[in-house]
Amino acid sequence: MHPAAQDILTRYERPLLTFALHHCRDAETARDTVQDTFLRYFRNRPDGELEALAPWLFTVCRRLLIDHQRKHHRIVPMNAATALTLDTAIDESAAPPDRAAVQSDDTSRLRHLITSLPERQRELVRLKFEAGLSYRDIAAATGLTVTNVGTLLHHAVQSLREQFHFSISA
Repeated sequence: MHPAAQDILTRYERPLLTFALHHCRDAETARDTVQDTFLRYFRNRPDGELEALAPWLFTVCRRLLIDHQRKHHRIVPMNAATALTLDTAIDESAAPPDRAAVQSDDTSRLRHLITSLPERQRELVRLKFEAGLSYRDIAAATGLTVTNVGTLLHHAVQSLREQFHFSISA
């Protein structure tokens, strides 16, 4: 495999898998969709800067997932039991055991709160904080404007912050 291709796979495979799994809630479908996304990239090699690669990959992946859902008429509601870990939120292995327990509880609470967000906000939060995309890249991947992405993310984070603090004090 060409070194540049390996770098692309290394950089984007996990964020795309996480993104796809949150959309379809089926590991096999997520893997197939991400594989198809990369196949389309390597077959077509879209022109443009490497910076445009992330939005292109996420856009293709998102469209493939939507097509799959339409074809199979499956839209599975997300709940706390199907929520995935936010690996990038907190690195529990680096903390002392007593602190790791608190962080694990906080991470679990945050995961649950994210599932309570509206679908669009959930998607944007995951693209921003799990996939590490910029507002511009998120806008390109979702078809929203950069301003709309910023507004929706602001409301999502504000809602999460308020709910998180409320759940701690309750």
